[in-house]
Amino acid sequence: MKDIDEAQGPLAGIKILDLTEHMAGPFCTMVLADMGAEVIKLERPGKGENVRNWGDGDDDLNPFFRYINRNKKGITLNYKEPEGRELFLKLAAQADVLIENYRPTVMKRAGLGWDEMSKLNPRLIYAQLSGFGYEGPYAARGGFDLIAQGAGGLMHVTGEPDGPPTSVGVPICDLGTGMWASQGILAALYERERTGKGRLIECSLFETAIGFSSWTSAGYLADGKEPTRQGSRHRQNAPYQRFGTGDGFMMIGASSQSLWERMATAMGHAEWIEDPRFTSSKVRVENRPALEAAMEAVLKTNTTMHWFEILDEAGVPCGPVNNYEQLFSDPQLKARGMVVHAHDDKLGEVPHVRTPIKMGESIAVRSVAPRLGEHNAEVYGGVGASADDLAKLKAKGVI
Repeated sequence: MKDIDEAQGPLAGIKILDLTEHMAGPFCTMVLADMGAEVIKLERPGKGENVRNWGDGDDDLNPFFRYINRNKKGITLNYKEPEGRELFLKLAAQADVLIENYRPTVMKRAGLGWDEMSKLNPRLIYAQLSGFGYEGPYAARGGFDLIAQGAGGLMHVTGEPDGPPTSVGVPICDLGTGMWASQGILAALYERERTGKGRLIECSLFETAIGFSSWTSAGYLADGKEPTRQGSRHRQNAPYQRFGTGDGFMMIGASSQSLWERMATAMGHAEWIEDPRFTSSKVRVENRPALEAAMEAVLKTNTTMHWFEILDEAGVPCGPVNNYEQLFSDPQLKARGMVVHAHDDKLGEVPHVRTPIKMGESIAVRSVAPRLGEHNAEVYGGVGASADDLAKLKAKGVI
């Protein structure tokens, strides 16, 4: 039988008021909910958040909303109404964390910003997620992932050398901002154990894009040289990139000299080792077109799996470029239990990709995303609202 703490998760007992929409904020609170926090998702009465209407418009069947709002409790509230504001303040007074991703003026204008909430609840950790941050000439701008990818330089270095700037294939700035925010919140919770005080946390999509630029920015700040698009190629090493095979594509990472020599030998072309164009990583980078042509001429004579088995046996880092059907059939994915299920009375066993952190079984998908207002009675009952109160509030459109 599981230990009760293991089943509940490492953040059991932490209460989070979630005022977020779309991807970055909900992804942050999803991670915290997977860790066992009680996340109360606040939505507009009668409408909910916009992502509920994606797909075919049926939020019960909407995988986009379902994925990042699992493990949460759902309530509806119009906090602009006096009765709604009263309920909001009661919830905030009990919360450990409040997370919002509105434009920077919204919560302050409503009198619900950090200054007001920290006075109401000095232990409150208040996380603000935005497009460009709360200061500077772009502070008032809205934020979307692709806008941040463009403005933050990611698109400039993504794509083939002779092609246009290209976005990353997943909403990397949204997801990354959610990850940074969850890290900041965890650090603030730890700090609060020592100080007893809350903390304001800020993260933005723009800063996430810059933070993810890593070695690319490091190089530019050191020498001022504009980085160029390299497709799948590593900037400093070769061969470390994607190659075409007889039936698809694979990645090969023979970046060091010893790996290069192993690879050339395993592919049946030990003469490449002494070829003056390929004798070191530096000259292989300089002669990359010739290197790619020589390697692909060989690799295209057989399948990805054929070459994977040969190179893997030789100790050369490599792997297939999977499509999603191949990915979700991959034995390693299955062995690691990356797809888990949560039960829903209407939908049955609903598949989810788990949060990629292993802590025994304490980080888990325990429940599907809430239906709109599903937990109104439970949550508002916890701050003193009776069934009669809730009926009146619903009739007024407050919940």
